[in-house]
Amino acid sequence: MPGPSGPEPRLPGGLGLPGDPDLPGGRRPWKTADDGRTVFRRVTPLVLWWIWVVFALFNLIQVIIPDHDYFSLELAAGLLALTGVAYATALRPRLIADDDGILVLNPVRDHLIRWGAVNGVFLGDSVELTCARAAPLKDKTVYCWALYSGRRSRQKQQQLGVRSWSRHAGRASAEANELASQDASQLMAAELGRRSTRAREAGAPAAALSSRWAWLPVSCVLVPAIALLVLVLAR
Repeated sequence: MPGPSGPEPRLPGGLGLPGDPDLPGGRRPWKTADDGRTVFRRVTPLVLWWIWVVFALFNLIQVIIPDHDYFSLELAAGLLALTGVAYATALRPRLIADDDGILVLNPVRDHLIRWGAVNGVFLGDSVELTCARAAPLKDKTVYCWALYSGRRSRQKQQQLGVRSWSRHAGRASAEANELASQDASQLMAAELGRRSTRAREAGAPAAALSSRWAWLPVSCVLVPAIALLVLVLAR
């Protein structure tokens, strides 16, 4: 059953940015490790992942192992394919930030965004990062799968009139305090905007977005799905 594949790519530090702000009520929906890296993600997808793991294990123990028939093989392939989907969409997605930039892990794509490449942080259906690319390419918006935002929280955010934290914004820390009673994605968007602003004030050099395919989650879905297709066609 797929799971974490070891250490994720790291971002080299260098700007020495200040630590996380103290939000009212001690609310801070992100975790900062001893090495200075901060992980941004929501809790619900993790809960759904473990629910799926329990369901898959139950079927493995109750149906697949005892029966040893052709249907068991098909069921095993189907469960593995769906587990791959759950891994790619629920367990894997997150943002890893340090004092050099952000690594966005989406289901099948990874985006390395150094602070000098961040032109804006927005909140739409998810947290969105407007990123510079190498000339002559125009800016690209990276949608952060892990930091989705519900309709109610977006409506509240629009009522507050806080729509983005750009490279010219100097109020990111204050905005984080204003949003302390709001949705986790709003808090994390404000914190990313604060870090982007502080990084530029600290002299973050100009940079460009770097993206790549994430082949592990692709393989975790395609390999068992192809195996299932072969088994069905071979009947």
